[in-house]
Amino acid sequence: MLFLYVSTEQFTTVRQFIESENRLNEVVDLQPISEKNNTDNTSLIIENQTICIGLDWYNQLPPYLFSNKIVFKKETLLGMAFGLLGNYEKTWEYLTDEPQLLKDWDISVRLLQSYPIDWQDFTAELTENKSYENYRANHNAAIIRHYVYTENPDTIDSIENYYQKAIESADNIDYKAFTAKHFATFLLDAEKLDAAEILLEKTLLETPQEDTKFALKSVLVSVLIKKLVVPYDKKLVENLKKHLWETFQFYEQKGKKAEAGMLLIDASFVANIENSFSESLGYISKAIKYLEEENLTAMVGNALLRKGTLLYTWSKNGNPQFYRPALEAFQEALRIFDRENAPDVFADIHHSLAVLYAEMPDEDKKRSVWAALSSTSFKESLNFYTKENYPYEYAMICNNYANAMTNYPQMKKADNYQKAIELYEEALNIRTPKHFPYERALTLINYLEANWLVGNEEESFNQARYEEMLNKALEIKHLVNDEKLIAEAERHLKDLAKLKQEL
Repeated sequence: MLFLYVSTEQFTTVRQFIESENRLNEVVDLQPISEKNNTDNTSLIIENQTICIGLDWYNQLPPYLFSNKIVFKKETLLGMAFGLLGNYEKTWEYLTDEPQLLKDWDISVRLLQSYPIDWQDFTAELTENKSYENYRANHNAAIIRHYVYTENPDTIDSIENYYQKAIESADNIDYKAFTAKHFATFLLDAEKLDAAEILLEKTLLETPQEDTKFALKSVLVSVLIKKLVVPYDKKLVENLKKHLWETFQFYEQKGKKAEAGMLLIDASFVANIENSFSESLGYISKAIKYLEEENLTAMVGNALLRKGTLLYTWSKNGNPQFYRPALEAFQEALRIFDRENAPDVFADIHHSLAVLYAEMPDEDKKRSVWAALSSTSFKESLNFYTKENYPYEYAMICNNYANAMTNYPQMKKADNYQKAIELYEEALNIRTPKHFPYERALTLINYLEANWLVGNEEESFNQARYEEMLNKALEIKHLVNDEKLIAEAERHLKDLAKLKQEL
């Protein structure tokens, strides 16, 4: 629904313009301008013979700003209305004689569809005069560089500079807050978390409108979540929970299920790190329900992945009954992220499934079935994460595949441990001492464990294997300072010394 807030003297004329288009009045709601506030719907404001677009706090439109003094007439009103409703053919038809508006709509649509824009055409200068057009020029220069795909992306400093100029030249707090929201999102993406938090907290103190406040708080929640690192800062967690809960309640009361659902995913994560597994599961299940009701398929898929990870973590913490629900969540996500449309996510899900299949508790006669499913999923994941294109991920999957291989049922004509060793060696070729010392140490420990279990063609002492294991165990001690890993290396060295002495 498109809301039109109209001054009294223009109400009749606007109604006539809207009714001139068949059934347009079914998707347009006319309201007196006295009812105007920070609406949660797309809106046009018609007053003093001009038209402007209301600020969008709910990400329904690209954050590109149009002039706030579009001349009011039938063609501009209907052209702008159809544009906001997504009927661009009608927009172009009505705005044929309005080249500047057509240019603005072209840019807005390009932003929406991630088409290239020559950002070098968009520059602005800050003057001492705080005017809307000066503010708009700087804001749009920042937005285009921030959000659009470009062959030659601008530097981070340049984008920050335009955002700062826009905030300084904004002539009211709503414009300032609107730009601050997107600037903070940019800082979040650029990992400048402290700067984003300071900007948001400062703007929140200046902002009276509820919609504006909670639009800012939703970004602040994302910033605070990204700041969480082990060991978790209690003060940070409490601050995050406060903003998260307040923002969730606001969106739920407003019936904004998409926004509420995304916040529930965050709430699930916070509950999980506090080891409140049942609470976390409740949040993520409710998030999936909300997002399904809004037909946000990709978001549902991401929530299912979070649910699967949560249930798997829970199963690893002494609750094996949650292996199957975790499996079901991942399989459901797989129906959303297929190989053609999301090959990387498809591969990630298969990686998770492969590990889960390998660990699935079941009676012995069924374990070979789970092992076969696990191996198939590992291979599916490796089809995408190749050694040439994704060496880090390839090494990780090889390591986990090898770990799983040691848990598969032993076949009469195959040595799973020998296959595992070959996979560990693949991982070690990438996890070099210089670039991945910790990951290499973990793989070396796994490699040593598999070597103790691999079969010998002869019962005699295998000198070559002994020396290889000795070198690998000694290497661990020089790679990391981790006490547990060094202790594991020492254990293997003692066992190797004992073996040599006995034989």
